[in-house]
Amino acid sequence: MTSIIPFPSRLRTGHARKVATQLANARSNREADHILSRAVRSHIRQMQSVGIIAQEIENQRVDFLISIHFECQKVGAGWLPALEIGSGGAA
Repeated sequence: MTSIIPFPSRLRTGHARKVATQLANARSNREADHILSRAVRSHIRQMQSVGIIAQEIENQRVDFLISIHFECQKVGAGWLPALEIGSGGAA
């Protein structure tokens, strides 16, 4: 059965841009890690609350990190999220 994702991560450019801007303004890598972790945890909780399966949540997490990475490049952030695929972690 196919899951319907109400707001696919790859289309959430506004949220990714907001996180990228926060990362660009972070004063330290530790602060940037915290910002990214908080954003990803929130995104995952939203998907879990509507019953999306774990594998699809992981796929969406990766898509969200990729979107944030690209937005960071656009805003000229000095810190970019690591694109860890399959780790289950935020950054």
